Amino acid sequence: MSSSTSDKDAQQEKKQVTIKGIDKELYEKAVQLSREMGMTAGELVNKALRTVMSVTDAATKTVAGAVQAVGESGKAFAEGAKGVKVVTGIDDLTITKADLESSDSPISFRGIKRLEFADDVDWDTFNAKVSSIVMCGTVVLPRSLPKLKVLEKCSMVNKVESK
Repeated sequence: MSSSTSDKDAQQEKKQVTIKGIDKELYEKAVQLSREMGMTAGELVNKALRTVMSVTDAATKTVAGAVQAVGESGKAFAEGAKGVKVVTGIDDLTITKADLESSDSPISFRGIKRLEFADDVDWDTFNAKVSSIVMCGTVVLPRSLPKLKVLEKCSMVNKVESK
């Protein structure tokens, strides 16, 4: 690329722009600050706009996460309403195949710090009896369970281990 082409690109990137509605006093303060910082008013405004955009992007991601959490809460309510049993608020829980088979409806495990499925739990039993695993710290699975299929039932789980 020739230097004249790169000069054209630089000129196009830094062309003069007029923004209507800028507060005159605010603009004068920005010009004064830019001089104190050893940059042009345009460079200062560019930095300010980049900062606003990055903060806005971060806020949007945070709001999206909150919306997802609210959606999960609504889903939990709906699951409870349609006959899914909810097991929640336990620090450490080990579940066997017999435990799962003794339940007459699917189970949603929620807010458990450490949830372990015993080695005797097979995929068919797990799939039929575990509705979801939500907001759990660590989930420990027997190696016989297909991890990716189990993960389809997981949401907001910190760690999944195989034993």
